[in-house]
Amino acid sequence: MFDAPASYGRSIPSAVANVTDKPIKMLIYSHAHKDHIGGSAAFKNIKGLQIVSLDTVSKFLKEMNDPNRLVPNVTFQTTKTIQLGGKTVELTRHDYHSNEGDLFIYVPQAKFLMAIDCVTPGYAPFSGFDITTNFHEYLKVFDQLLAYDFDTFVGGHLTSIGGRQDVEVSKEFAMDVYNTVKRIHNGMNQSAVVSEAAKTVGPDNEFLLFKVILDKATNDSVNELQPRWINRLAGVDVWLDNTCTHSPDLCPMG
Repeated sequence: MFDAPASYGRSIPSAVANVTDKPIKMLIYSHAHKDHIGGSAAFKNIKGLQIVSLDTVSKFLKEMNDPNRLVPNVTFQTTKTIQLGGKTVELTRHDYHSNEGDLFIYVPQAKFLMAIDCVTPGYAPFSGFDITTNFHEYLKVFDQLLAYDFDTFVGGHLTSIGGRQDVEVSKEFAMDVYNTVKRIHNGMNQSAVVSEAAKTVGPDNEFLLFKVILDKATNDSVNELQPRWINRLAGVDVWLDNTCTHSPDLCPMG
């Protein structure tokens, strides 16, 4: 099994039992976030179950002491290959999303690739480019995914199954946002924007004046980007302003 989401993880063991009498032998965590593994408590009575994760994920879960997220008993640092049920599963560490690390989960015989919280087929990214903690690595993830030979892609949100084209479109969107925000922000006459705002709020509220610059760059970027994407990806109307705000040219942590 790959992940056990909080929303339906409790139903997985019985669902598996409905289609096979073979036991669940292994549960692999893509990363540490509760929405993706917070249903793993449903597996706690499975004898001999191996729970596999990055060592950094295991360390974090031990500290959290969350009864809904079982602590892994098999860990590794960067890569691991598993042979089970006549299939090969290749696990590779990346750092595009969570502080504790993220896995690419690849089954070559099935041309199946799973990478959680980077591509949601058919949709714009969730808040803050899927709340990435490392935007520099996030921008690399699409080419890293496309280097694999896969037909089926699982991104983990909204139950949508995708393929190569979804990764390609998500890359196009991310780079369009990044380049548009960078161009608009760098081309802005910030002194003129601040001077105009200071007529209303005064010259001393520096945080507010800085926010005026960010808001203008965000609004101008949204106005340019939305017509290009509103009919291509769902959720653009929901997240585009937030996504622009979290582009690294505006977000100091980018």
